Amino acid sequence: MKLIYRGQTYEYTPGVFNTGNAGRPARQAHRSQAPYSLTYRGVTFEVDPSVPQEVAQLPTHYNLSYRGATYHVGRDRQSIATIAPQVANAASVSIPSTMPRHYIGKVHQANLLENVQRRLKVAQSLGDQRLVELLEAERQQITA
Repeated sequence: MKLIYRGQTYEYTPGVFNTGNAGRPARQAHRSQAPYSLTYRGVTFEVDPSVPQEVAQLPTHYNLSYRGATYHVGRDRQSIATIAPQVANAASVSIPSTMPRHYIGKVHQANLLENVQRRLKVAQSLGDQRLVELLEAERQQITA
């Protein structure tokens, strides 16, 4: 088969595959193998095939946090994931499904203002005066 890559031509002859052992391993694994060493990222692990390996049990419940929102994730007996959001900050404003459309802008503005005020407190605690000035200007734009 003639192949061309970036102006260079190559002759390629595909090999013949032996399908006699399709679906089976190339060599049989022996139970009485000697221990051997594996190296991964500079750490050497000793493996003894004659010793049964323990399977690590992963936790079934996690407390996760994403952008300030905390979630509790767990699995039930049928391995179905359940996610329950936890209220991280009771002062944050949320939108109920029955809220009229004209209030959504006000809720959004309140959320933006709360975010700027939180960032402003952090900037003041760090003593970054330039960032404090920028956040004060941003807060004035939101409230205008």
